[in-house]
Amino acid sequence: MADYHQRQNTLTWSTTRITVLEYCNKKYFFNYYPHALKDVDQKVRLDALLLKNLKSLDMRMGEKTHHLLSDYLKALKKGEITDEKIQELKQWIAAEMGEEFEISKNRDYSAGYDREQRFGLSEHFYGEDIDGAFEGAIKKVWNNLDAFIESEWNEKVQEYFKKAKTVFIESPRQKDFESMKLKLGSIPELRNINVMASPDFGVIFDDKKYLIIDWKSGQEKMDDGVSDQIKIYALILILKNGILLDDTEMVGYEVYLPSLNKIGGKITKADIDGIIEKLKEDVEYQKQFLIDGDVFKNEPLPHTSFARTKSEKKCASCTFRKVCQELKELE
Repeated sequence: MADYHQRQNTLTWSTTRITVLEYCNKKYFFNYYPHALKDVDQKVRLDALLLKNLKSLDMRMGEKTHHLLSDYLKALKKGEITDEKIQELKQWIAAEMGEEFEISKNRDYSAGYDREQRFGLSEHFYGEDIDGAFEGAIKKVWNNLDAFIESEWNEKVQEYFKKAKTVFIESPRQKDFESMKLKLGSIPELRNINVMASPDFGVIFDDKKYLIIDWKSGQEKMDDGVSDQIKIYALILILKNGILLDDTEMVGYEVYLPSLNKIGGKITKADIDGIIEKLKEDVEYQKQFLIDGDVFKNEPLPHTSFARTKSEKKCASCTFRKVCQELKELE
């Protein structure tokens, strides 16, 4: 039991986690180590736990886009898609968003952290009136699905269902965290690190041809090339299936909704070698914020070791701005 507990609490790497650390050290602390505030200030700790579980309306819209597209693709795979079914899926997601919006709007955030009621929107916590933005958020989710249905990707996916050896569709509502873990025992520097990742959509055409897709609904990147996230997904495939890229065609794309612009391409051995090196570098960076650099205990240094961003723009939109100010006054 002790060994299991130790593995559960060991340091984790994910693209989200390292992005937050690079964005703002203090935000990383609030997001992943709020328990460390227990002996500093109980109110700040509980406020941090509350805020950790809140999301902005834009973030929720992105999540619901993934939910709706996953529901659509699964129905498409079963041959259940009709105009009526599409409307049913859209109305269902709208009703779900509406119910959650009302829960968030009516929640008494002054009551503090409630482990039984974790959902809420950060705008409501800060007393912002976002009623006028809610209908727009639903329409964006619907529009993202409509754009996909009208695109060539819809036709391609139907061909994949007919001809491919395996087609994977992520279930974003019920993530299988065990299957998301990347086994890195063969890399000494990463052997004891939890690496979590799962693609939105994947196709195995045969033993020599693979396709990985990550649907995106946020701001489009200006750069091109294969993203680190796609490279991680490719690494998962390679390690789980013993794939040799020298005689395999593997491609991966980030596909943006509603534009359907794609970024990515063929995944090479240099891409895989590069992402492994990045994982090592990122882990070393994360270890700098741990007591004795111990990834097993995964206990953070004092909160004063986590620097705040100097960007006022970042601070103004940060979910943790309230507790960050409260903690600053204690420092």
